[in-house]
Amino acid sequence: MADKENMTDKEKEAREIPETEEEAAQQPKEDSCEKEAQQEQEASMEAQLQEANDKYTRLAADFQNFKRRTESERHEIAAYANERVVKGLLNVIDSFERALESKEEAQEGFRNGVELIFKQLMTVLTNFGVAEIDTEGSFDPNFHHAVLSEEVEGVKADTILMVMQKGYTLNGRVIRPAMVKVSV
Repeated sequence: MADKENMTDKEKEAREIPETEEEAAQQPKEDSCEKEAQQEQEASMEAQLQEANDKYTRLAADFQNFKRRTESERHEIAAYANERVVKGLLNVIDSFERALESKEEAQEGFRNGVELIFKQLMTVLTNFGVAEIDTEGSFDPNFHHAVLSEEVEGVKADTILMVMQKGYTLNGRVIRPAMVKVSV
């Protein structure tokens, strides 16, 4: 074994040279078979690479189409999101126009008509999730905006004394806080 380790490069090359004609004839066949196998493997890998690239290209195109379609749908939803509210308010507008066109001289009849229109408007808004913020009782900074304060004897602090402007919520979310005067 020590002899194999001590062999020079020339000796190793000499050992690889076929000694007989049969060995010499067999060696090119083995080399050509290895080359064919390697070429087949390269062709197979190239085909797999091309297939993967095709899949990637199709997937990228599908994703771009998906992005365009969802963006278009999002714009359409935003443009028509309030359509139901507007349709509901159109009836209220019609009622206001009829009330303003009426030739009635009676003050009481006009007032009753406007009150009915107001109730109709509030019904439409309630159907769409709008609710008036309660202003009875104590001040709550989550729902009320204190614009004035006054010290009043016999009234405990943070009690709402007067409502300057009503506040509203939409589906439980404050869209406008109530402006109030509170006691200190």
